Amino acid sequence: MRTQRAYFLALGLGWIAQPALSAPAITHGVASGDVTSDSAVIWSRSDREADMTVRYAALTGLSSNQEAHGRSLKQLDYTAQTMLTGLVPATSYRYNVSFADDSGRSSAIAGTFTTAPLPDQSIAVSLIWSGDLAGQRYCRRTGIGYNIFTPMKKFGADFFVANGDMIYADSACPARGIEPGWTNVPADFPGIGDRRVDWTNVDQVQEVYNAHWRYNREDEHYRAFLETTPQYVQWDDHEVINDFGANWDEYPPSGARPGYANIVAAGRKSLFDYNPISRHPSEPFRIYRSYRWGKHLELFILDARSYRTPNTTPDTRQHNKTMLGIEQLSWLTKGLVASDATWKIISSDVPLSLPTGSRADQFGRDAYASGSGGSSGSLAGTTGFESELLRLLRDLDGADVRNIVFLATDVHFASQLRYESDFDGDGDRLLFHEMVSGPLSAIRASAPPALDATLHPVVLYAEGGIFNFGTVRVAAETALLTADIRDELGVIRPGSELRLEPQQ
Repeated sequence: MRTQRAYFLALGLGWIAQPALSAPAITHGVASGDVTSDSAVIWSRSDREADMTVRYAALTGLSSNQEAHGRSLKQLDYTAQTMLTGLVPATSYRYNVSFADDSGRSSAIAGTFTTAPLPDQSIAVSLIWSGDLAGQRYCRRTGIGYNIFTPMKKFGADFFVANGDMIYADSACPARGIEPGWTNVPADFPGIGDRRVDWTNVDQVQEVYNAHWRYNREDEHYRAFLETTPQYVQWDDHEVINDFGANWDEYPPSGARPGYANIVAAGRKSLFDYNPISRHPSEPFRIYRSYRWGKHLELFILDARSYRTPNTTPDTRQHNKTMLGIEQLSWLTKGLVASDATWKIISSDVPLSLPTGSRADQFGRDAYASGSGGSSGSLAGTTGFESELLRLLRDLDGADVRNIVFLATDVHFASQLRYESDFDGDGDRLLFHEMVSGPLSAIRASAPPALDATLHPVVLYAEGGIFNFGTVRVAAETALLTADIRDELGVIRPGSELRLEPQQ
């Protein structure tokens, strides 16, 4: 492994490229994502610029192999993606990825995925969601790695919702972990906040993010999981830096440190380079999007980072504080009201009633809940994003939208919450649930903090101190939704088994 000194030297001088003497190699496995009823995005990475070929066919039937093509490029850190189109709904596919250049063709790596059913098909659907990977020096454990992905693969979900913080770009991964006995496979990258990283040096900044993604994707358990489970990816803060907003003029904890816009742009670019994300035709870096999975499920993926007002802004009518931005909030509201799916699943970067924010008294709240007021002059208690959330819930209540479930991670413990209130004052109540999972591998919070009372949450289950992931299954005929939290061995945690009958 290179030392950190060598790492910074390499960024300044560049490595001397050696001539290619053999065929290209696939360096970080394969992955599929953003699956629809007739398309899927395929991702991989090679060790140099090369042409990518994806051969694919349905696992059953007499369909012949088809091909799609992409190219790994240096400016994409040698990653490549291509979209498969014209697929058959509710059908399992096998694909093989290889790379070729003038020196030959790489060995192929295979993957599988299943396309989504059509909106009128009553087919059972299952998903996994979680986040928070390699945070606070809980990196790839020596001899163990990210072994939580093994039971996640065994579960056999139709898809994985990568809810955010799938890298910790603001953390490092030294050999010594944060707790006694924990040793990491050491990494030679710094955290993006390291003062030795020059935020005005675009190439250096980009390499920090790319190195974090490469490190996580080197894990054998993670690669094996992605070979068989398509994913829908969103970002949270640690894909860039803790508690950030993409459109801010500066990052408050670093004051006037120059180059903040560069780290946001680089973090977003790495997110798209290293994940199979479909591109919006007019907004190629747009993260919020939705996917239909048969008659019973529609997934709404949010972006709570790109459009938010500074966290330090008071949440008052005068300031019109927003987390989602006008266009995304309108898109979400209209989409939920119009959806005829039995269950509307909203994957939110941040939780609803759990107050978050590092040094919230100084830099404000980072999630919806304002929480307590703290000490005199504190920004905690006045700087959540509750007004926007209440507007959304009021509109959903007024339209009688039913069977809403929020998924979140972010807070490093697991919980399930029930909400039922009359948000629009018409006499009936909006009933919905929130489910929180994680971390996959990061600091394990010991217990939930005091909940914000604004939405009147009822705790159905809460547990800290474990690495974990969440599962959701929706039955084909009855549309019964069952959910649970599972630990790093895949064992269902006592008290976390939740059964929700759909409201008619």
